Amino acid sequence: MSRAVVTGAGGAIGTEICRKLAERGHDIIAVDVNDVGLKTLQANVSRVTPVRCDLTDATEIARLAEVVGDDCAILVHAAGLVVTTPFERVSDAEIQREVSVNLVAPMLLTRALFPALQASRGHVVAVASLGSILPMGESPGYSASKFGLRGFLLALAARKSATGVLTTIVNPGAVDTPMLRHEAATGGSALNFIGTPLEPDQVAQAVLSALDRPRVEINVPRADGWLVKVGMLAPGLLLQLLPAVARLAQSNLDRYRTKYGIERTAS
Repeated sequence: MSRAVVTGAGGAIGTEICRKLAERGHDIIAVDVNDVGLKTLQANVSRVTPVRCDLTDATEIARLAEVVGDDCAILVHAAGLVVTTPFERVSDAEIQREVSVNLVAPMLLTRALFPALQASRGHVVAVASLGSILPMGESPGYSASKFGLRGFLLALAARKSATGVLTTIVNPGAVDTPMLRHEAATGGSALNFIGTPLEPDQVAQAVLSALDRPRVEINVPRADGWLVKVGMLAPGLLLQLLPAVARLAQSNLDRYRTKYGIERTAS
């Protein structure tokens, strides 16, 4: 069975992706900067080779590519980061880190592994966000990086006939993970709570669905994806409506905080 490389493998979504790939018999290079997450993953999921890598460091990404070598048929970009510091106060380092993890690292790693992906006629899947289509005012760096990630994958898709490499963007709505709880505590976008947050397993299933039946883009939930895309046909009008939508979503955010005992703190 072919080998898969999964970034963000120690996180909630990455772990579920690795679990499902292992169940199908894939060997997995599991990549994360979180040693604890990698150890937990290795203890609970078979066929995993953990590799610690700081995706903000181009040198470490190059070393990771050397570890993978010429054996890679599936590359899943599941690592992600959101900065909740208000844009007016965000530091240079925070902007650079957010864009590095969400956009630059996927570009660098995909480029490094592209010969192996071409040789295997492989598949690149990126877990982006509905925030890659819908601008999120409280998270401009996140939106910018995810818009860029979506653009990158679409550009690669346009070259598929020349390269033979398949690409899929998976755009989930909010997912019930520690990152979402951090956003809820420190001032992330209320738009995350328009609907009920997804479970990590639902996102992982979308990734596996992409591998089974390749598509350029998958939105989860599908209805939310269509609503966002239709809204972006008239972005000026949509932006006028977003504050009202955010006020409606605020009550869902408040319920979410109550459910997990989350207190609002300064970011």
